[in-house]
Amino acid sequence: MKDFISKNWLICTIIFGVILFSGWTWFQQHPKQEANNFVKLNDTQEIDTSIAAKQESSMSNQQFVDVKGEVKHPDIYEISGEERVKEVIALAGGFTDEADTSAVNLAQKVTDEMVIIVPEIGSSSNNNTAEPEGETTSPLRINQATIEELQTLPGIGAVKAEAIYQYKQENGPFQRLEDLQSITGIGSKTVEKLEPYIQVP
Repeated sequence: MKDFISKNWLICTIIFGVILFSGWTWFQQHPKQEANNFVKLNDTQEIDTSIAAKQESSMSNQQFVDVKGEVKHPDIYEISGEERVKEVIALAGGFTDEADTSAVNLAQKVTDEMVIIVPEIGSSSNNNTAEPEGETTSPLRINQATIEELQTLPGIGAVKAEAIYQYKQENGPFQRLEDLQSITGIGSKTVEKLEPYIQVP
């Protein structure tokens, strides 16, 4: 064997060099491949995280309204937040023949978690006090209400509606019902009267 190596030392040196070079090349490429796999794995995780975040955001933006009473299909309906009561009533199949349509403010803007109750004809007359014309049938979110919607509240005309709207534009959303007393012309009695018809915040 020694004689063979001594006689063919050049060939053996070349073979040994080729083996060393091949091994060195493999070790150089192997960590890079692992790094590439790690990068690809991280990219996949980031994509999955992004999709999950978008789905969570989409769910948090969902809005629903509860429709009860004299409609053909009472149920909870998903809304975009831009609908009016008239459109939601249509989603519920429309009024039944027994619905008191005059008691519903069809122009009112619908908000998340709102309850729309359509009374039966004659049910309002059973109460000791009649509802003033223009009152809403469900609490109005005062912080999201427009001037026109504010005027549907009992005792709130154009001037007071404008004052309420201007106040929240300048001072931010109402935090409690009593904040309304900061507005000129609205006292404790007016606030007490409005309590069943508005929602704060």
